Amino acid sequence: MLKFILIANPENRRVGFLQQALTHFNLPPATVIDYADLISGKQSLAQFNAPNTIIRFDSPEKNFDIDKAIIAAGFNVSDNGQHQRISPGEAMELEFDKGRILYPRQWYLGWRYLLQKWESQLTPLQGEFMNHPQDIAVMFDKPACHERFSRNNIPVPRSLGKIHNYEYLREQMQTQGIERVFVKLSHGSAASGVVAYRVNSRFESAITTVERVRENGETLLYNSRKISHYTRREEIADIINILTAEGVQVEEWLPKAHLKGCGFDVRVVVINGEAQHIVVRLGKSPMTNLHLGNERGDTEEFLAKVGVENWEMMKRTCEQAAALFPDSLYCGVDLLILPDWKTHAILEINAFGDLLPGILWNEMDTYTSEVKAVLGRDEGDKGDKGDKGDKVEKGRGIICR
Repeated sequence: MLKFILIANPENRRVGFLQQALTHFNLPPATVIDYADLISGKQSLAQFNAPNTIIRFDSPEKNFDIDKAIIAAGFNVSDNGQHQRISPGEAMELEFDKGRILYPRQWYLGWRYLLQKWESQLTPLQGEFMNHPQDIAVMFDKPACHERFSRNNIPVPRSLGKIHNYEYLREQMQTQGIERVFVKLSHGSAASGVVAYRVNSRFESAITTVERVRENGETLLYNSRKISHYTRREEIADIINILTAEGVQVEEWLPKAHLKGCGFDVRVVVINGEAQHIVVRLGKSPMTNLHLGNERGDTEEFLAKVGVENWEMMKRTCEQAAALFPDSLYCGVDLLILPDWKTHAILEINAFGDLLPGILWNEMDTYTSEVKAVLGRDEGDKGDKGDKGDKVEKGRGIICR
């Protein structure tokens, strides 16, 4: 009997989805290891390093105490960046300020350090990972992912290279003949610190999830579900200078195909090398993340519009992108389709991009399909239900005007 070990924040709803999936196959519930205990050293993964053990890391999201501990862990990690630093003591004394963007580069350095530490506790590995710590660390690094995709001929938007500040961004856009770019925090998630920036000889504009707040002579940046639109050079420069100091991925802003009058992209979950669950995300702004007030598009309408041949080609691209992380069973791939409905590009790959409640493939949600894949690898595909195919639950449709 396989034993599942889940590293997570116990209060996160993701935990329940995995436990339900295990119950579906009459497996015992996963042993949940609290990130807080693992970071503090109260727990070690070494005790779980045994044959027939499946280890899964889930997102450390939505827990400010964990965020503080990760930031603290990043303080002593050497780095050549110009990002802000805060001591471990100061990090642990931070007060919750909803939406505030706090030390994203130091957070990533801490996260990467901890993943490496936890991997070392499992070396040599006797069980197996559902998602490998090294893969997770790279998937949290947008420039590294873009470089890996480019090197392996995966279609991606053109990168502008390393951007140091606002003035250098303007210079590179002019040199490379690009009027529209996306500026993304190198280690952001859920559209944190994303700016859709346009500039030409007549105007400049930044559409962004970032809310700029001036307080006591200092600029504070907050993530907001309300999209902001800045047109003043001073404000735009201020935002971009703060983001670039923390590290950014800047790439060409490609046009999207439209459904219901909305630009859209597609989240594709690849499990065990196969593109399975999908969500069409209709954008009311350049950012399509569903938590920003965007809606799921109608999957059947999308598949009919894109056509079988084009969709098979796009799925192969997503599978090829996932295959560059061969030690991870699953990932979420963000796919952009251009207005010709054939040309496409990979925008991002997400280590924890499998949280798609209500989306089914072969009558299974993502977590159930992942457990089934583990059983198929290790126990001859026990509990097989249904034939392979593209059975995806129909999403809700809206009309954007």
